[in-house]
Amino acid sequence: MLTLKRLLLALVLVAVMVGATAYGFTEWRRGRADKSVAVRVGNIRQTVAAIGRVEPFLEVTLANKIPGRIREVLVKEGDPVTKGQVLIRFDDAEPAAGVRMSEARIATAQSEVRRATRALDSARARWTEAKSGPRPQEIEKARAEAAEAKQKHHFSEVERSRMKRLLDSGYIARAQFDAEETNAEVWRARVRASEESLNLLLAGAKAETVASAWAQVQEAEAELRRAESHVRQAQAELGVARAALGSTVVESTLDGKVTRKIVEPGEAVDISMPLMILGDVQKVIVKAEVDETDVGKLSLGQRAEVTADAYPGRVFPGRIYEMGQSVGKRKVKPEDPAKIQDMKVLEIKIEITEGGEELKLGMTVDVRILVSHKDKVLVMPKRLVPPGAREATVRVSGPNGEQVRVIKLAARDDENVEVLEGMREGERIVVTGR
Repeated sequence: MLTLKRLLLALVLVAVMVGATAYGFTEWRRGRADKSVAVRVGNIRQTVAAIGRVEPFLEVTLANKIPGRIREVLVKEGDPVTKGQVLIRFDDAEPAAGVRMSEARIATAQSEVRRATRALDSARARWTEAKSGPRPQEIEKARAEAAEAKQKHHFSEVERSRMKRLLDSGYIARAQFDAEETNAEVWRARVRASEESLNLLLAGAKAETVASAWAQVQEAEAELRRAESHVRQAQAELGVARAALGSTVVESTLDGKVTRKIVEPGEAVDISMPLMILGDVQKVIVKAEVDETDVGKLSLGQRAEVTADAYPGRVFPGRIYEMGQSVGKRKVKPEDPAKIQDMKVLEIKIEITEGGEELKLGMTVDVRILVSHKDKVLVMPKRLVPPGAREATVRVSGPNGEQVRVIKLAARDDENVEVLEGMREGERIVVTGR
Protein backbone atom coordinates (compact mmCIF):
# COMPACT_ATOMS: atom_id res chain seq x y z
CA MET A 1 0.00 0.00 0.00
CA LEU A 2 2.83 2.34 0.87
CA THR A 3 4.56 1.63 -2.45
CA LEU A 4 1.36 2.45 -4.40
CA LYS A 5 1.03 5.85 -2.65
CA ARG A 6 4.61 6.74 -3.47
CA LEU A 7 4.03 5.80 -7.11
CA LEU A 8 0.96 8.01 -7.36
CA LEU A 9 2.82 10.96 -5.77
CA ALA A 10 5.67 10.59 -8.24
CA LEU A 11 3.25 10.61 -11.18
CA VAL A 12 1.62 13.83 -9.92
CA LEU A 13 5.00 15.56 -9.58
CA VAL A 14 5.97 14.55 -13.09
CA ALA A 15 2.68 15.92 -14.48
CA VAL A 16 3.19 19.26 -12.72
CA MET A 17 6.74 19.59 -14.01
CA VAL A 18 5.66 18.81 -17.58
CA GLY A 19 2.87 21.41 -17.42
CA ALA A 20 5.14 24.07 -16.01
CA THR A 21 7.72 23.38 -18.67
CA ALA A 22 5.13 23.67 -21.45
CA TYR A 23 3.75 26.94 -20.05
CA GLY A 24 7.23 28.47 -19.72
CA PHE A 25 8.11 27.48 -23.28
CA THR A 26 4.91 29.08 -24.57
CA GLU A 27 5.61 32.30 -22.69
CA TRP A 28 9.18 32.30 -23.94
CA ARG A 29 7.93 31.97 -27.54
CA ARG A 30 5.41 34.72 -26.89
CA GLY A 31 8.10 36.99 -25.43
CA ARG A 32 10.27 36.56 -28.48
CA ALA A 33 7.45 37.52 -30.79
CA ASP A 34 7.53 41.15 -31.96
CA LYS A 35 4.70 43.50 -31.00
CA SER A 36 3.57 46.55 -32.96
CA VAL A 37 1.52 49.72 -32.48
CA ALA A 38 -0.54 51.32 -35.23
CA VAL A 39 -0.18 54.99 -36.14
CA ARG A 40 -3.64 56.54 -35.86
CA VAL A 41 -5.48 59.81 -36.19
CA GLY A 42 -5.93 61.47 -32.81
CA ASN A 43 -5.68 64.71 -30.84
CA ILE A 44 -2.72 66.32 -29.08
CA ARG A 45 -3.55 68.07 -25.84
CA GLN A 46 -0.56 69.57 -24.02
CA THR A 47 -1.42 70.80 -20.53
CA VAL A 48 0.29 72.49 -17.60
CA ALA A 49 -0.76 71.51 -14.09
CA ALA A 50 -1.03 74.01 -11.25
CA ILE A 51 -2.76 74.50 -7.94
CA GLY A 52 -4.75 77.56 -6.95
CA ARG A 53 -7.27 79.13 -4.66
CA VAL A 54 -10.80 80.36 -5.38
CA GLU A 55 -11.15 84.11 -4.86
CA PRO A 56 -13.63 86.87 -5.77
CA PHE A 57 -13.09 88.86 -8.95
CA LEU A 58 -12.52 92.04 -6.93
CA GLU A 59 -11.75 92.35 -3.23
CA VAL A 60 -11.66 95.56 -1.22
CA THR A 61 -10.78 96.25 2.40
CA LEU A 62 -12.84 98.88 4.20
CA ALA A 63 -10.98 101.03 6.73
CA ASN A 64 -11.97 103.98 8.92
CA LYS A 65 -10.83 107.54 8.30
CA ILE A 66 -10.99 108.66 11.94
CA PRO A 67 -10.28 106.93 15.25
CA GLY A 68 -13.30 105.93 17.28
CA ARG A 69 -15.41 103.24 18.89
CA ILE A 70 -17.69 101.00 16.84
CA ARG A 71 -21.36 101.28 17.77
CA GLU A 72 -22.98 98.90 15.27
CA VAL A 73 -21.96 96.27 12.72
CA LEU A 74 -24.99 95.79 10.49
CA VAL A 75 -23.94 92.75 8.39
CA LYS A 76 -22.50 89.27 8.85
CA GLU A 77 -20.00 87.26 6.83
CA GLY A 78 -21.62 85.96 3.68
CA ASP A 79 -24.31 88.67 3.56
CA PRO A 80 -24.88 90.31 0.16
CA VAL A 81 -24.26 94.07 0.05
CA THR A 82 -24.97 96.86 -2.43
CA LYS A 83 -22.93 99.95 -3.22
CA GLY A 84 -23.73 102.73 -0.73
CA GLN A 85 -25.26 100.39 1.88
CA VAL A 86 -24.39 101.31 5.48
CA LEU A 87 -22.33 98.51 7.02
CA ILE A 88 -20.76 99.98 10.19
CA ARG A 89 -21.65 102.90 12.45
CA PHE A 90 -19.19 104.57 14.85
CA ASP A 91 -20.00 106.51 18.00
CA ASP A 92 -20.70 110.02 16.62
CA ALA A 93 -21.15 112.11 19.79
CA GLU A 94 -17.83 113.96 19.48
CA PRO A 95 -18.03 114.68 15.70
CA ALA A 96 -21.63 115.86 16.13
CA ALA A 97 -20.50 118.28 18.84
CA GLY A 98 -17.81 119.55 16.47
CA VAL A 99 -20.47 120.30 13.87
CA ARG A 100 -22.53 122.28 16.39
CA MET A 101 -19.48 124.29 17.49
CA SER A 102 -18.63 125.13 13.88
CA GLU A 103 -22.19 126.26 13.23
CA ALA A 104 -22.00 128.52 16.29
CA ARG A 105 -18.74 130.05 15.00
CA ILE A 106 -20.42 130.80 11.70
CA ALA A 107 -23.28 132.57 13.47
CA THR A 108 -20.80 134.69 15.48
CA ALA A 109 -18.77 135.57 12.39
CA GLN A 110 -21.91 136.55 10.49
CA SER A 111 -22.92 138.91 13.31
CA GLU A 112 -19.44 140.51 13.05
CA VAL A 113 -20.06 141.02 9.36
CA ARG A 114 -23.32 142.80 10.09
CA ARG A 115 -21.59 145.04 12.65
CA ALA A 116 -18.76 145.84 10.24
CA THR A 117 -21.28 146.64 7.53
CA ARG A 118 -23.01 149.16 9.78
CA ALA A 119 -19.65 150.69 10.69
CA LEU A 120 -18.78 151.06 7.04
CA ASP A 121 -22.08 152.76 6.35
CA SER A 122 -21.37 155.20 9.20
CA ALA A 123 -17.88 155.90 7.92
CA ARG A 124 -19.16 156.65 4.46
CA ALA A 125 -21.80 158.98 5.90
CA ARG A 126 -19.11 160.84 7.87
CA TRP A 127 -16.99 161.15 4.78
CA THR A 128 -19.91 162.58 2.87
CA GLU A 129 -20.61 165.02 5.67
CA ALA A 130 -16.96 166.02 5.93
CA LYS A 131 -16.99 167.22 2.40
CA SER A 132 -19.76 169.70 3.30
CA GLY A 133 -17.87 171.31 6.25
CA PRO A 134 -17.85 170.75 10.01
CA ARG A 135 -20.45 171.74 12.58
CA PRO A 136 -19.84 172.62 16.24
CA GLN A 137 -21.54 169.47 17.33
CA GLU A 138 -19.28 167.50 15.03
CA ILE A 139 -16.18 169.08 16.51
CA GLU A 140 -17.25 168.11 20.02
CA LYS A 141 -18.06 164.63 18.91
CA ALA A 142 -14.65 164.27 17.24
CA ARG A 143 -12.95 165.34 20.47
CA ALA A 144 -14.87 162.73 22.42
CA GLU A 145 -14.03 160.02 19.93
CA ALA A 146 -10.36 160.94 20.00
CA ALA A 147 -10.33 160.79 23.79
CA GLU A 148 -12.14 157.51 23.81
CA ALA A 149 -9.76 156.07 21.20
CA LYS A 150 -6.75 157.15 23.26
CA GLN A 151 -8.16 155.60 26.38
CA LYS A 152 -8.94 152.30 24.65
CA HIS A 153 -5.58 152.35 22.97
CA HIS A 154 -4.00 152.80 26.39
CA PHE A 155 -5.97 149.86 27.72
CA SER A 156 -5.06 147.75 24.70
CA GLU A 157 -1.36 148.55 25.15
CA VAL A 158 -1.55 147.57 28.83
CA GLU A 159 -3.31 144.33 27.87
CA ARG A 160 -0.77 143.67 25.12
CA SER A 161 2.10 144.06 27.62
CA ARG A 162 0.37 141.67 30.01
CA MET A 163 -0.17 139.12 27.25
CA LYS A 164 3.49 139.47 26.25
CA ARG A 165 4.57 138.53 29.77
CA LEU A 166 2.20 135.54 29.76
CA LEU A 167 3.52 134.48 26.36
CA ASP A 168 7.13 134.70 27.54
CA SER A 169 6.20 132.56 30.56
CA GLY A 170 4.49 129.99 28.38
CA TYR A 171 1.01 130.40 29.86
CA ILE A 172 -0.74 131.35 26.62
CA ALA A 173 -0.45 130.49 22.96
CA ARG A 174 1.16 132.76 20.40
CA ALA A 175 -2.16 133.16 18.63
CA GLN A 176 -3.71 134.82 21.71
CA PHE A 177 -0.87 137.32 21.94
CA ASP A 178 -1.07 138.03 18.19
CA ALA A 179 -4.79 138.73 18.50
CA GLU A 180 -4.23 141.24 21.30
CA GLU A 181 -1.36 142.85 19.45
CA THR A 182 -3.59 143.23 16.42
CA ASN A 183 -6.23 144.83 18.63
CA ALA A 184 -3.67 147.30 19.97
CA GLU A 185 -2.62 148.18 16.43
CA VAL A 186 -6.28 148.74 15.51
CA TRP A 187 -6.79 151.17 18.38
CA ARG A 188 -3.52 152.90 17.58
CA ALA A 189 -4.82 153.41 14.06
CA ARG A 190 -8.12 154.65 15.44
CA VAL A 191 -6.30 157.14 17.65
CA ARG A 192 -4.46 158.49 14.65
CA ALA A 193 -7.64 158.58 12.62
CA SER A 194 -9.66 160.29 15.33
CA GLU A 195 -6.94 162.87 15.94
CA GLU A 196 -6.67 163.59 12.27
CA SER A 197 -10.44 163.92 12.04
CA LEU A 198 -10.50 166.35 14.93
CA ASN A 199 -7.71 168.47 13.51
CA LEU A 200 -9.37 168.60 10.16
CA LEU A 201 -12.66 169.65 11.72
CA LEU A 202 -10.92 172.39 13.65
CA ALA A 203 -9.19 173.52 10.54
CA GLY A 204 -12.44 173.63 8.66
CA ALA A 205 -13.69 171.85 5.63
CA LYS A 206 -10.40 171.20 3.92
CA ALA A 207 -8.98 168.48 1.75
CA GLU A 208 -7.32 166.93 4.78
CA THR A 209 -10.69 166.55 6.49
CA VAL A 210 -12.09 164.78 3.53
CA ALA A 211 -8.99 162.55 3.37
CA SER A 212 -9.35 161.60 7.05
CA ALA A 213 -12.98 160.69 6.54
CA TRP A 214 -11.97 158.64 3.57
CA ALA A 215 -9.33 156.85 5.67
CA GLN A 216 -12.05 155.85 8.10
CA VAL A 217 -14.03 154.48 5.21
CA GLN A 218 -11.03 152.41 4.14
CA GLU A 219 -10.54 151.19 7.69
CA ALA A 220 -14.17 150.15 7.90
CA GLU A 221 -13.91 148.35 4.60
CA ALA A 222 -10.86 146.47 5.87
CA GLU A 223 -12.74 145.51 9.01
CA LEU A 224 -15.62 144.21 6.91
CA ARG A 225 -13.27 142.12 4.77
CA ARG A 226 -11.69 140.67 7.91
CA ALA A 227 -15.12 139.75 9.28
CA GLU A 228 -16.09 138.16 5.99
CA SER A 229 -12.87 136.11 6.00
CA HIS A 230 -13.80 134.83 9.45
CA VAL A 231 -17.12 133.65 8.03
CA ARG A 232 -15.36 131.77 5.25
CA GLN A 233 -12.95 130.19 7.74
CA ALA A 234 -15.82 129.10 9.98
CA GLN A 235 -17.63 127.63 6.98
CA ALA A 236 -14.50 125.64 6.06
CA GLU A 237 -14.28 124.34 9.63
CA LEU A 238 -17.92 123.30 9.40
CA GLY A 239 -17.14 121.34 6.22
CA VAL A 240 -14.32 119.51 8.02
CA ALA A 241 -16.58 118.79 11.00
CA ARG A 242 -19.34 117.45 8.78
CA ALA A 243 -16.83 115.26 6.93
CA ALA A 244 -15.68 113.85 10.27
CA LEU A 245 -19.30 113.18 11.19
CA GLY A 246 -19.85 111.47 7.83
CA SER A 247 -16.80 109.27 8.48
CA THR A 248 -18.62 107.68 11.41
CA VAL A 249 -20.70 105.78 8.84
CA VAL A 250 -18.91 103.15 6.72
CA GLU A 251 -20.64 102.27 3.45
CA SER A 252 -20.12 99.51 0.90
CA THR A 253 -18.09 100.56 -2.14
CA LEU A 254 -19.35 97.80 -4.42
CA ASP A 255 -22.11 95.30 -5.10
CA GLY A 256 -20.96 91.98 -3.71
CA LYS A 257 -20.67 89.96 -0.53
CA VAL A 258 -19.05 90.25 2.90
CA THR A 259 -16.13 87.83 2.75
CA ARG A 260 -14.66 88.70 6.15
CA LYS A 261 -15.82 90.71 9.15
CA ILE A 262 -12.82 91.89 11.18
CA VAL A 263 -14.33 94.04 13.98
CA GLU A 264 -17.20 93.78 16.44
CA PRO A 265 -19.39 96.38 18.21
CA GLY A 266 -17.64 98.08 21.13
CA GLU A 267 -14.13 97.86 19.70
CA ALA A 268 -11.99 101.00 19.61
CA VAL A 269 -10.03 101.32 16.36
CA ASP A 270 -7.35 103.64 15.09
CA ILE A 271 -7.13 105.43 11.75
CA SER A 272 -6.86 103.16 8.67
CA MET A 273 -7.47 99.98 10.64
CA PRO A 274 -9.14 97.28 8.45
CA LEU A 275 -12.79 96.82 9.37
CA MET A 276 -14.32 94.50 6.77
CA ILE A 277 -13.41 92.80 3.49
CA LEU A 278 -15.88 92.81 0.60
CA GLY A 279 -15.71 90.72 -2.55
CA ASP A 280 -17.29 91.19 -5.97
CA VAL A 281 -18.61 87.66 -6.52
CA GLN A 282 -20.42 88.35 -9.78
CA LYS A 283 -17.39 86.62 -11.26
CA VAL A 284 -15.39 83.92 -9.48
CA ILE A 285 -11.71 83.55 -10.30
CA VAL A 286 -8.90 81.19 -9.41
CA LYS A 287 -5.45 82.51 -8.57
CA ALA A 288 -3.20 79.66 -9.70
CA GLU A 289 0.54 79.23 -9.22
CA VAL A 290 2.47 77.82 -12.19
CA ASP A 291 6.04 76.52 -11.86
CA GLU A 292 8.53 78.89 -13.45
CA THR A 293 9.70 76.07 -15.75
CA ASP A 294 6.25 76.12 -17.42
CA VAL A 295 5.85 79.89 -17.70
CA GLY A 296 7.01 79.99 -21.32
CA LYS A 297 4.06 77.82 -22.36
CA LEU A 298 1.40 80.23 -21.06
CA SER A 299 -0.47 83.00 -22.84
CA LEU A 300 -3.61 85.05 -22.24
CA GLY A 301 -6.88 83.47 -23.30
CA GLN A 302 -5.75 79.85 -22.88
CA ARG A 303 -8.46 77.50 -21.68
CA ALA A 304 -8.24 75.87 -18.28
CA GLU A 305 -10.02 73.12 -16.39
CA VAL A 306 -10.54 73.48 -12.63
CA THR A 307 -11.35 70.56 -10.36
CA ALA A 308 -11.96 70.36 -6.62
CA ASP A 309 -12.06 67.45 -4.19
CA ALA A 310 -15.40 68.76 -2.93
CA TYR A 311 -16.99 68.10 -6.36
CA PRO A 312 -15.75 64.70 -7.59
CA GLY A 313 -16.08 64.31 -11.33
CA ARG A 314 -16.94 68.00 -11.91
CA VAL A 315 -14.85 70.13 -14.24
CA PHE A 316 -15.24 73.91 -14.10
CA PRO A 317 -14.11 75.53 -17.37
CA GLY A 318 -12.21 78.80 -17.38
CA ARG A 319 -9.69 80.93 -19.22
CA ILE A 320 -6.55 82.90 -18.35
CA TYR A 321 -7.31 86.63 -18.31
CA GLU A 322 -4.32 88.02 -16.37
CA MET A 323 -0.71 86.95 -15.80
CA GLY A 324 1.78 88.20 -13.26
CA GLN A 325 4.96 89.96 -14.35
CA SER A 326 7.34 88.45 -11.81
CA VAL A 327 7.84 85.08 -10.16
CA GLY A 328 7.87 84.56 -6.41
CA LYS A 329 7.44 82.06 -3.63
CA ARG A 330 4.47 79.72 -3.33
CA LYS A 331 1.45 80.93 -1.41
CA VAL A 332 -0.59 77.75 -1.88
CA LYS A 333 1.13 74.72 -0.40
CA PRO A 334 0.98 71.71 -2.78
CA GLU A 335 -0.19 68.38 -1.38
CA ASP A 336 1.99 66.43 -3.82
CA PRO A 337 5.29 65.73 -2.01
CA ALA A 338 6.98 65.33 -5.37
CA LYS A 339 6.56 69.05 -6.07
CA ILE A 340 9.54 71.18 -5.12
CA GLN A 341 8.34 73.39 -2.31
CA ASP A 342 10.81 76.23 -2.84
CA MET A 343 10.48 76.42 -6.64
CA LYS A 344 9.56 79.90 -7.86
CA VAL A 345 6.07 80.25 -9.31
CA LEU A 346 4.14 82.74 -11.44
CA GLU A 347 0.65 83.76 -10.34
CA ILE A 348 -2.04 83.76 -13.01
CA LYS A 349 -5.72 84.61 -12.79
CA ILE A 350 -8.34 82.32 -14.32
CA GLU A 351 -11.94 83.38 -14.82
CA ILE A 352 -14.42 80.56 -14.19
CA THR A 353 -16.82 80.72 -17.15
CA GLU A 354 -19.38 78.18 -15.94
CA GLY A 355 -20.55 77.01 -12.50
CA GLY A 356 -18.27 79.35 -10.54
CA GLU A 357 -21.03 80.22 -8.07
CA GLU A 358 -20.79 76.69 -6.66
CA LEU A 359 -17.15 77.09 -5.66
CA LYS A 360 -16.52 78.44 -2.17
CA LEU A 361 -14.11 81.34 -1.65
CA GLY A 362 -10.75 80.20 -0.30
CA MET A 363 -11.14 76.64 -1.63
CA THR A 364 -7.95 74.98 -2.92
CA VAL A 365 -8.36 73.56 -6.44
CA ASP A 366 -6.36 71.76 -9.11
CA VAL A 367 -5.88 73.46 -12.46
CA ARG A 368 -4.96 72.06 -15.85
CA ILE A 369 -4.17 74.66 -18.50
CA LEU A 370 -4.48 73.66 -22.15
CA VAL A 371 -1.35 75.27 -23.60
CA SER A 372 -1.59 73.68 -27.07
CA HIS A 373 -3.87 71.32 -28.96
CA LYS A 374 -4.13 69.80 -32.43
CA ASP A 375 -7.10 67.88 -33.67
CA LYS A 376 -7.12 65.01 -36.18
CA VAL A 377 -3.39 64.55 -36.64
CA LEU A 378 -1.30 61.37 -36.92
CA VAL A 379 -0.14 60.31 -33.46
CA MET A 380 1.93 57.54 -31.90
CA PRO A 381 2.83 56.75 -28.27
CA LYS A 382 5.35 59.23 -26.90
CA ARG A 383 7.18 56.46 -25.02
CA LEU A 384 8.51 55.05 -28.30
CA VAL A 385 10.72 58.07 -29.09
CA PRO A 386 13.41 59.91 -27.15
CA PRO A 387 12.21 62.86 -25.04
CA GLY A 388 12.16 66.12 -27.00
CA ALA A 389 13.33 64.48 -30.24
CA ARG A 390 12.25 66.02 -33.54
CA GLU A 391 13.28 62.94 -35.53
CA ALA A 392 13.36 59.24 -34.73
CA THR A 393 14.28 55.98 -36.46
CA VAL A 394 11.63 53.23 -36.20
CA ARG A 395 10.94 49.78 -37.64
CA VAL A 396 7.73 49.60 -39.63
CA SER A 397 6.08 46.22 -40.22
CA GLY A 398 4.45 45.52 -43.58
CA PRO A 399 3.46 42.70 -45.93
CA ASN A 400 7.04 42.44 -47.18
CA GLY A 401 8.57 42.41 -43.69
CA GLU A 402 10.08 45.12 -41.58
CA GLN A 403 11.36 48.44 -42.94
CA VAL A 404 13.52 51.01 -41.15
CA ARG A 405 12.28 54.59 -41.52
CA VAL A 406 13.18 58.05 -40.24
CA ILE A 407 10.11 59.95 -39.11
CA LYS A 408 9.65 63.61 -38.21
CA LEU A 409 7.89 64.55 -34.97
CA ALA A 410 6.10 67.70 -33.76
CA ALA A 411 3.78 68.49 -30.86
CA ARG A 412 3.37 66.11 -27.96
CA ASP A 413 1.35 65.73 -24.79
CA ASP A 414 1.49 63.36 -21.83
CA GLU A 415 0.67 60.26 -23.95
CA ASN A 416 1.23 60.89 -27.65
CA VAL A 417 3.48 62.67 -30.11
CA GLU A 418 2.48 64.02 -33.52
CA VAL A 419 4.01 62.34 -36.60
CA LEU A 420 4.60 64.92 -39.34
CA GLU A 421 6.36 62.82 -41.98
CA GLY A 422 7.40 59.23 -42.63
CA MET A 423 4.21 57.35 -41.68
CA ARG A 424 0.66 56.88 -42.90
CA GLU A 425 -2.46 56.15 -40.93
CA GLY A 426 -2.78 52.47 -40.07
CA GLU A 427 0.92 51.56 -40.49
CA ARG A 428 2.36 49.72 -37.54
CA ILE A 429 5.57 50.42 -35.65
CA VAL A 430 7.48 47.48 -34.15
CA VAL A 431 7.95 48.22 -30.47
CA THR A 432 9.70 45.10 -29.05
CA GLY A 433 13.18 43.92 -29.88
CA ARG A 434 14.64 40.40 -29.67
